[in-house]
Amino acid sequence: MVNILDIFFPKTCTVCSKHGEYLCSKCKKLFKRNLPECYICRKLSTNYQTHDLCKRENSLDSVVVLWKYEEITSKILKKYKYGLVYDLESTFEEFVKEGLSGVRGIQEEEKSLVVPTPISLTRLRDRGFNQADVFAKAVSEYTGIEYNNTLLKRVDSDSTHQSLLDKEERILHSTNFEVQDTKLLGTLSEIIIVDDVITTGKTLEDICKCIREVNKDVKVRAICLFRGRPYYIK
Repeated sequence: MVNILDIFFPKTCTVCSKHGEYLCSKCKKLFKRNLPECYICRKLSTNYQTHDLCKRENSLDSVVVLWKYEEITSKILKKYKYGLVYDLESTFEEFVKEGLSGVRGIQEEEKSLVVPTPISLTRLRDRGFNQADVFAKAVSEYTGIEYNNTLLKRVDSDSTHQSLLDKEERILHSTNFEVQDTKLLGTLSEIIIVDDVITTGKTLEDICKCIREVNKDVKVRAICLFRGRPYYIK
């Protein structure tokens, strides 16, 4: 049966403009896996673990980055997030699960939780969805680890995105989060934060800080689709 929307608004591949899909099967193959590295020093690391010598206050135990963030992947992600092309949701869910198939050490464990990086209510109203929430559900489905999108809340009112800040502004700029269920957090041994893109890691470390203020012994890891670069790094 023909979808009437496809008649008036035909789907074309975001990359090559081929008709039929927003990402054709040929262009899907252009996605490249990211090598396992320490998210702080960017050097190779077993299972994406943060090197002991690199760890600082509020560092995560590991950050898994599934795919390389190149012009093609950036274009597709922006079309999904800002172009509101919801049909790309299933495509990104596939990439989450395919990316995780090459990662060891992420499996269902007792007292573990998968949580999305929260976004502000303003951004949620503007966009209509939180892409990290979609990706977190895909991680939960693949790993069997319980999903929860109410444990954390974003409380900052400043809409400035981290990737648009220079180094000094980033240091001064605080992204604030709250734990909404301290009792639940106190019972956990591991939390996996899910987001679309990690830039410098500050947002993830802000979340890690608020988590460890409640439970200092919990292991905090993250899974991100891509690793971006702030605009001031050419």
